[in-house]
Amino acid sequence: MPVRLTKDEKDLLFFADAIASIQNQTDKDWVLVLVDDYSESKAVYDFIEKIKSELKDKLHFIPTDRNYGTGVARNKGVEYASKIGAPFILFNDSDDISDPRRLELVRKAFEDETVNVVYTGFDVIDEKNVLVPVSKINKTVLEIIDGHKEDVVEGENAWISIAMKKKYTNLTSCTAVRTSLAVAEPFPNASVSEDCHTWFRYAAYPGKFVFLRDIKGKYRIASGTASRSRSRNADFYGMMVKNDSDGFEKAVTIAKKYNTLVGYDEDEIRLAFYVRLALCIYNGGSVNHCIEALSKAKAISEEKTLYYIERLPCDASTKEAIRKLA
Repeated sequence: MPVRLTKDEKDLLFFADAIASIQNQTDKDWVLVLVDDYSESKAVYDFIEKIKSELKDKLHFIPTDRNYGTGVARNKGVEYASKIGAPFILFNDSDDISDPRRLELVRKAFEDETVNVVYTGFDVIDEKNVLVPVSKINKTVLEIIDGHKEDVVEGENAWISIAMKKKYTNLTSCTAVRTSLAVAEPFPNASVSEDCHTWFRYAAYPGKFVFLRDIKGKYRIASGTASRSRSRNADFYGMMVKNDSDGFEKAVTIAKKYNTLVGYDEDEIRLAFYVRLALCIYNGGSVNHCIEALSKAKAISEEKTLYYIERLPCDASTKEAIRKLA
């Protein structure tokens, strides 16, 4: 769990909720690797001292000497988990809440040695832990939630389904991975789509993605913002195009290494990926970056770009608007 508390008192309350959700796991065989990414508020240290007596050797606290960013902080936690022999890792951001049965069901899923990644769905909550109505949830987040209702990403070669159909499917705080894979494929040093970049690479390895349908995590988004990372980055969608594209291309390289692309058309996957990315960006309201993604698809085939636009999971008016941008 990476944490970087600001001076906003709400941060500490959210952090306490996240910690409580770990303590409330039905499976008690866990340790918490907590990486403080140079918090602005020193309240985090007071809080840690407060819970040390309760958590004892279950808590492993790693302070940093400067602010590295969420991805690097997670990597530090992964490295530490590997050193202490943890067989798998459940990611949990410092303001999200895990379902009480999360570890129990994740551990059961990993009994299958062919499974690399286990993830769950999620509900969106506000600052008061109240469920956010669907009408108030940003379209890009709704895309992820809707993607868990049908044609769910599971099994081998999950990166292809993510690329061609979903764009993004597993929220970080709802994702668990074998430690060996997390060490082999660290998060990039980025503040946007660092998780998507990483999931692409995880999914390109031989092994399965498993979706747990019986539980959900709780993803906290402050009122009036579309998503946490979007609220912190002015060029959110420009960075998304860059980082998602890089993650996708690295997945292609990994798939080739393990000969798992046999029977697939690489350019077809790439083209469908850029069209699907364009829809996500369009729903987020960035026309210019939507055009940027579409131009990458058109460079492969203008005819097939139009074909994949027609297959997008959206209404007719949205397809028409994207078609005009292409």
